[in-house]
Amino acid sequence: MTTDAVPAIPGYRVIRPLGMGGMAVVYLAEQESLGREVAIKVLSARLAGDPSSVERFLREGRTAAALVHRHIVGIHDVGRCDGRPYLAMEYLPAGSAANGLPMPRDEALAVVVQVAEALAHAHRMGVIHRDVKPENILRRADGSYALSDFGIARPADGGGITQDGVVIGTPSYMSPEQLRGEALDGRTDFYALGVVLHQLLTGQLPYRGTDGWSIGLQHLNAPIPRLPEAMADCQPLMEALMAKDRDRRPVDGTAIAQ
Repeated sequence: MTTDAVPAIPGYRVIRPLGMGGMAVVYLAEQESLGREVAIKVLSARLAGDPSSVERFLREGRTAAALVHRHIVGIHDVGRCDGRPYLAMEYLPAGSAANGLPMPRDEALAVVVQVAEALAHAHRMGVIHRDVKPENILRRADGSYALSDFGIARPADGGGITQDGVVIGTPSYMSPEQLRGEALDGRTDFYALGVVLHQLLTGQLPYRGTDGWSIGLQHLNAPIPRLPEAMADCQPLMEALMAKDRDRRPVDGTAIAQ
C-alpha cells in the first residue's frame, strides 16, 4: 500500500493499514492504555520534511479536536513520532456514505440532516470544511453519520485559496465562489452538501466531465439538474443548496436540518 515504514508510536499498537491519500497513511491501531481501537493518520514520510505540509497536518488535528459534536469524527490525540506528526481519531469501521450508492430517499435525507448539523457547529466555531463529499462522511455502528477530514478546512475569513494562490478542494463538489478563488463562508459547504444530496439520491454526480476544468465550468454556468420524478420533492432543497449565487443559499446548517 505504501513504502512508508510502519510507525512505532508510543502508547499505540499498529495493527494494519486502512488506506492512504496524497498526504498521509491511515492505520488501524489499539490505544494500549484504554484497549480501544483507533484510526491513526500519519503524515507521509516524503512530506515530513516540508514545514508547510507539517503545519497543515497539525492544523487539521487542532481544528477537528476543537469541534466536539456527535456528527463530527472525534480526535483523541495529536503528536509527533520520529519527526512525523500523527492524529489518533475515532475508528468508524462501517465505511462512508460513498458505499452502496444510491441510497433510499429517507437515508439520504438523514445524512444531509446530520452533516448540516455538523456544519452548523463547525461554522459557529468559525471553521469552513471546504471538502464535503461522501468519502468524508463516515458511518457509525449505530447507523448515524459523522463528518471527517478537516485537512483543508480554513477559518471563515481565510479565503478560498492557499497561501501559494492555488485553489484546493475536490472539483466535483466545489462551489462557484470556491472555483473563482473568492473569500468563502459557510455557504460554500452547503453547496457541496447539495451536490452530495444529488449523489446520494441518484448515485451520480450532478456534473461530470473528463477533467476538473470541464466539471468546474458546469458548476459555474450549467443549470442545476432535475432529479427523477420519484424524488421531485427533494428538488427545492437541492436547488436551494446548489444556488449559483450564494446569497440565495441557506445561511445556517440548523435551518437546513429543520
